Amino acid sequence: MRTEPMPEPQTTLASIQQMLAAVEQGHFAAAERMVRPYLDLYPEDETALSILGLSLFEQERLSEATEVYQLAASRFPTNPGNWDNLGTTARKAGQFQEAEAAYAKALQMQPDDPRFLSHMGLLYIEWKRITVAKEYLWRAYQLDPSDFETRIFGAQMALECGDDARARQMLDDWKRWAATLGSALQVELAALLIRLGDNAECEALLRRHLDDPESGNAARARLIVVLERFNRLEEAQAMLAQLPPIESVTDTALGNEICEAQAVVAARDSDVSHATSVLKRLLDRSDDDRWQTTVCFLLAKLCDKQNDYDACVEYLRKAHASQMEHTSRLVPDLVEPSSNPLNIANFRVTHELFERWKPVEAPPLEDSPVFVVGFPRSGTTMLEQMLDAHPGMRSMDERPFLQRSVERMQQIGLQYPEQLGELDTAQCSTLRDVYWSAVAKVSQLRPGQRLVDKNPLSMLRVPMIFRLFPNAKIIFVMRHPCDVVLSCYMQHFNAPAFTAMCSTLPRLADGYAHAMRFWLDQVALLKPQIFEWRYESAIEDFDGNVERVGAFLDLEDISPLHRFSEHARTKGYIGTPSYAQVIQPVYKGAMGRWRRYRKYFEPILPLLEPALEHWGYDA
Repeated sequence: MRTEPMPEPQTTLASIQQMLAAVEQGHFAAAERMVRPYLDLYPEDETALSILGLSLFEQERLSEATEVYQLAASRFPTNPGNWDNLGTTARKAGQFQEAEAAYAKALQMQPDDPRFLSHMGLLYIEWKRITVAKEYLWRAYQLDPSDFETRIFGAQMALECGDDARARQMLDDWKRWAATLGSALQVELAALLIRLGDNAECEALLRRHLDDPESGNAARARLIVVLERFNRLEEAQAMLAQLPPIESVTDTALGNEICEAQAVVAARDSDVSHATSVLKRLLDRSDDDRWQTTVCFLLAKLCDKQNDYDACVEYLRKAHASQMEHTSRLVPDLVEPSSNPLNIANFRVTHELFERWKPVEAPPLEDSPVFVVGFPRSGTTMLEQMLDAHPGMRSMDERPFLQRSVERMQQIGLQYPEQLGELDTAQCSTLRDVYWSAVAKVSQLRPGQRLVDKNPLSMLRVPMIFRLFPNAKIIFVMRHPCDVVLSCYMQHFNAPAFTAMCSTLPRLADGYAHAMRFWLDQVALLKPQIFEWRYESAIEDFDGNVERVGAFLDLEDISPLHRFSEHARTKGYIGTPSYAQVIQPVYKGAMGRWRRYRKYFEPILPLLEPALEHWGYDA
């Protein structure tokens, strides 16, 4: 066993400058040896106490470091740095309440210190108090945009909370400063880029770190997950073989990363029994709720393929329970059964308000998007890929850009939707500019191309669509309500509101019924140009339905729409749960799947009966 050489007997005290130099060079044990005799003579020297605390902290002697920082804070309580140091040491030791109290003392003295704000935010991340962490890190970023670590973790928390706009703002100029980061933070940055739609940049950044001794395995594990999402399975499988055996990994975070890579690849394996066996072994690796959620959803789908429907439902129950544990920390109110996750469906335009709408100038059909809407899991992604295959159309991954216009309307002091009719031509133009400016950041239209805005729940913003783009054509995608509800229940959604709504079958069925009542009411009032695309009809008579939708959109050549699955394979990342299905030709396997789970649907059929009756579906 190697030990550090015994120091020569000290005849003179080291100076503070010598101690600081040792710390800067990473010689923490040497700094400790120098500072202890100094403190014996000068116990009230605040700088010396800080040097001792830091030396102990860096040597992972956290209990001793805590005692030193507690002493410094008690002797020099008006220095917020002592409280901040105490907080950081307590956080590293997992003493979150003590860390919170210490950081709060520092912030009480200097509430606008970005370093103290960032440290509190990082504490709340480890404490899994995501929404509070997001706000602290946002404030720290606003005060000091040059703290790039804060920007990365702040963007991460914003995405966890569904706030894509804030995350994009915090990472807006990432190319300028990414090279200044350590390799581990660059890998974290890459994971955020894929969630923001910067797919090529994400892959390139991960590939740059594959050979890094510090973060190469983490980068490889992340890249495997990305390649699976890109439907590049052979590459993902080859790279999976390059990861170390999970049994040899002692780092918990890396172990979970490797497990996720193994899980997503195994779930795509044609040998369903083998995939199930792999995932069951991985399930016992960690009790982290995020990990449990991911694996249980994958196991549920594999059980469905094996016709083990009761086991599928049990894994789904576990997955949703685990996911709601996480969601409860993001938006506690959503956990209440009485809460309404699709709250926007309560805000309707009434007949009386609609009669008072001011006439405004509006863009013509060719300058308006084509909106593809419908409840999630109704078949909107397949239709989107069909339209995107046409050279005259261009789609983008699901984006909340209509909601940006709603928020801007509220910022100018008008209530949505009650005061939609009070918008004049100039205000409508401003709100359209908000929409198109957001679109331009993710999708560049060539001259003559029309935008395909596929976002299923934009059906709940149809009043805004009709006010800004009254000449737009809207395609409403429908599918058997029971198949839609089952498919949603089986999906791992990230948006907190939708996660909460899908947490149980009764809550999901109620949300579906509420959304459909809103849609039918508002479409009957506003009378926009609607084409109803019925999923089952499209599967049974694909050619006939392609002709009809082509005619609705005035497309002269509809042949590209038939080759949608080939087109989808070339797109790479498809940001919806259907990414693995839309690269396949049309198939009937998903029709009527809910009947295998009929006993679980019996209690909720009354909730779905109005929609079933309206569209002529048989229960």
